[in-house]
Amino acid sequence: MSMVLRALIVDDEYPARMELRYQLSQFPDVEIIGEATNAREAMTLINALDYDVIFLDVQMPGMTGIELARSLKGRAVVPKVVFVTAYENYAVSAFEIPATDYLLKPIEADRLAETIQRLREAKAASAGEGRPEKTGEAERPSAEARPQLSFLLCEKDDKQIPLPLNEIVYIFSEGYNVYVQTYSDRLLTRHTLQELTERLPSTQFFRSHRSYIVNIYQVKEISPYFNGAYIMKLKDKEHSEVIVSRANVKRMKELFSLG
Repeated sequence: MSMVLRALIVDDEYPARMELRYQLSQFPDVEIIGEATNAREAMTLINALDYDVIFLDVQMPGMTGIELARSLKGRAVVPKVVFVTAYENYAVSAFEIPATDYLLKPIEADRLAETIQRLREAKAASAGEGRPEKTGEAERPSAEARPQLSFLLCEKDDKQIPLPLNEIVYIFSEGYNVYVQTYSDRLLTRHTLQELTERLPSTQFFRSHRSYIVNIYQVKEISPYFNGAYIMKLKDKEHSEVIVSRANVKRMKELFSLG
């Protein structure tokens, strides 16, 4: 199975981020687990998570993309950098950093495919995929590769909020965005639901549906729904109701010791 490339998109223009997100969605092994509108936001996300690649605009308010990429040198884990810009004249500076690639907007599909293949090869080389396979039990991924979250980084009113996990009632996706519901507030997070499913404690957080993750300690009531599904009423101010899809009912019953 191919390894997933965990990507961060950094661009101050919303249409540009959405276009790149769409183009990257054509590659099943690319997972976008963060977006930032400037270098300051990007650095906060980079400090919180390990990314394989940053798709980075050059000209942004405040610190430029070139300056951000230079500031990453010397870190224990340095993501690959792919510059995405409308300007050709920064290419020399970009490859001095060095950057993995330099893409000009609008990005051509074939050109992006070349970049993704280059990133795949770099990750495979760093992981030693080219080595002969070992006999016996297959090696398991190191737990350090995807460390468990101890808090969830959220956003509200241009502020970064490190939210303690016990304050989360549930998490849900809406369009391109993922939101975190607390008792009385709703916050945006740049994580994807899939990443949160992997990195939140499985003894506390339950993926009840493809669009929802629930903190099981914030469940007030559980009721049968229809076609084998269930509904959870939660302990937030609005007593939100979240569906448990039929495919996830077995796991729900295990978590709550239901017969």
